[in-house]
Amino acid sequence: MHARVCHQVYKGFFYATGVQTSRLQVYILSRSQLCTRVIVYRTNMESTPLLAGNGQEEKSKLGNLFKANVVFLIVHLSVNIHEPLATQYMYTRFSDELFGNSTVHSTNQTSTCYLNESDPGYILQEKVQERTSNFQTVLTAMSSPILLISCMFLGSYSDFLGRRFLFIVPLIGVILRYSTLTIVICWDLDLRYMYIGEVIEGISGGYRGVILASYAYTADNTPPKNSRTVGIAVIDFTSNLSSAISQLLTGYFIKDTGFLYPSLTASSLMLLSLILVIALLPETINTDRRSQYPSPVKAVKNVFGFYFSKDFGPKRSLFWLSTAAYFVIYFTTSGVYFVKYLFQLNQPFCWGPELIGYFNMAASLSRQLLGIPVIKLFHLCTSDPVICIITSLIRAGAYVLEGLADTNFMLFAAVLPNGIASPLLPAVRAIMSRMAPADMQGSLFAGVGLINILSEGLGLPAFNQMYDATVKIFRGFAFLVCAACHLLAIVIIVVFLCLSRRTTDINTSINVAINDSDR
Repeated sequence: MHARVCHQVYKGFFYATGVQTSRLQVYILSRSQLCTRVIVYRTNMESTPLLAGNGQEEKSKLGNLFKANVVFLIVHLSVNIHEPLATQYMYTRFSDELFGNSTVHSTNQTSTCYLNESDPGYILQEKVQERTSNFQTVLTAMSSPILLISCMFLGSYSDFLGRRFLFIVPLIGVILRYSTLTIVICWDLDLRYMYIGEVIEGISGGYRGVILASYAYTADNTPPKNSRTVGIAVIDFTSNLSSAISQLLTGYFIKDTGFLYPSLTASSLMLLSLILVIALLPETINTDRRSQYPSPVKAVKNVFGFYFSKDFGPKRSLFWLSTAAYFVIYFTTSGVYFVKYLFQLNQPFCWGPELIGYFNMAASLSRQLLGIPVIKLFHLCTSDPVICIITSLIRAGAYVLEGLADTNFMLFAAVLPNGIASPLLPAVRAIMSRMAPADMQGSLFAGVGLINILSEGLGLPAFNQMYDATVKIFRGFAFLVCAACHLLAIVIIVVFLCLSRRTTDINTSINVAINDSDR
């Protein structure tokens, strides 16, 4: 009797939420838990996950996305001024220490090449590279473990406390970190004072928390369709636009004014982004959820539930595969980031700040101009997993070209394929987002943030040490390793594609918690 009543209730529930009950069979698990939990069997999985479709609007909220992208633009302007500045400043400080107050610092140049291996300056130059690489490794090792914990809780609790909270806390940490570098530059303090900024940023979530907020906010304002892939790609588009604007200017800024004013500018821009979040950015989380925030244990379960909870059924293996592919891709992207600067600063290129700025501007413009059009073009004929396979193959070819480069032309030639391959990471993130429920996007991207931090924490030391070990033998070896990693990612994505298609063809079950006391 009770089973029939609950069966009718749930049929009405699925009808009200737009799911065709003719394609569903509903079973009551236990009479002792009447009307609390059901198992839904779907004979044909739709492109939109069952859980993600409930209560979501079918159109993107363009006003919110525009305001958010203004904030992203300013944040990335600041980041793209600060990151090359910090690397070149450390390189200059170590050069001054080893060469003894040379003209390098006074002329604001970061590259003075010694091509003759018998020259004493050549040996010192190699030591400068090694010390810069090692110091960057220490900074990463200090912040990464703390970031793992802070971003996990920030993302999970943002599903209840709101996305503005997820923006504000990390932005404060980034401002304090950038201000620490500004103080070190202003008073020429010991570089180890930078440890303070790294710890503060780690506690607050820092730049990784801002990126996590960006993806979660975009997912909140887009339906789980191809438009979400585009929306997530727009974040990278905004980053590339800001990079194109700032990278070239940063090179001349450093050359003409030194390191202090660019660092002060980066801190000021980050402060402006915080003000805009507070003043302009609308909240996307309902206020009635703020009194329902979970315990810390439940928050952790929300982050890792995609991979371990039985509620996600066959999707767990798909989450594992997509996460593995994302880790491998981001491991190479973040790991080789600082190696690129060391590669360009020394022979056979011997680039200065201006030429580094030109190259970064060209790379950013290629990603900006090609990223979204490539996604739109591919969406006309194929799916996101296939886009990942194609772009990962192109990215592998670009890394091979960089690794074998011995002229400026060869390095610049890698810009175009890297631009074509720019939809790779946005497509993987969109795949993961569409598989997750609408009310757990913060938890999902908290997990993505953990992958970012873990892969960067492992990738930066690994590639820095790899570069140190091979710089005298084969300088481009690290780039060839990146290409091999992308081939591995292709294999993982192919397995994901085959498994997802096979899952579509069979009956699959998803546990849906209707009245879970934890929720």
